[in-house]
Amino acid sequence: MDQKKKAGLGIASLILGIIGTAFAFIPIINNAAFVLGIIGLILGIIGLIKKNKKGITIVGLILCILAMVITLALQASYKKTLDTAQNKLSDASGKNTEEILGKDVTVDLGAFTVSEEQYGMTKTSLPVTVTNLTNESKSFSIQLEADASDGSRIKDDYVYANDLGAGQKQEFDAFAYISSDQLEAVKAATFKIVTVSMQ
Repeated sequence: MDQKKKAGLGIASLILGIIGTAFAFIPIINNAAFVLGIIGLILGIIGLIKKNKKGITIVGLILCILAMVITLALQASYKKTLDTAQNKLSDASGKNTEEILGKDVTVDLGAFTVSEEQYGMTKTSLPVTVTNLTNESKSFSIQLEADASDGSRIKDDYVYANDLGAGQKQEFDAFAYISSDQLEAVKAATFKIVTVSMQ
């Protein structure tokens, strides 16, 4: 009877190791696999101390350790993937503006100009130069703002630099359509970059 109890520890360790290893590959459920691995490892160690059947017990120990290692490795991999996806989402949503500016792209704002065209039409322009600092083709979306001296927003505009090659620069004209009732305020405005997103 005592011999059966000793053998039971090794068999329990083996069964927990098999179940733990099988569950280790399944996200979320692999948390249970890790727990099963720990329990199986403890039972296996006790079985070895009590001179249990060595072959079964050692295989059980190896499987329990394997279940825990696979669980930790896959969870680290999932975390890395989620972090990468979150960073890409932040880059695409403009949340990482300060990080993107200067590291991945430069956005240079020129002087705002107003000129009279034919038939009394007024042409306005804020030159914007976008330079891709990365080693691959990227698309950038830049939100600009014209602010009054008190800090209030008068108008905003967007610049889209699509598929800008590595090291490539492109020039744009922002604030090209200003209504006559906003023109004087925009002439005296301070222009600034609000957000930059990258894809």
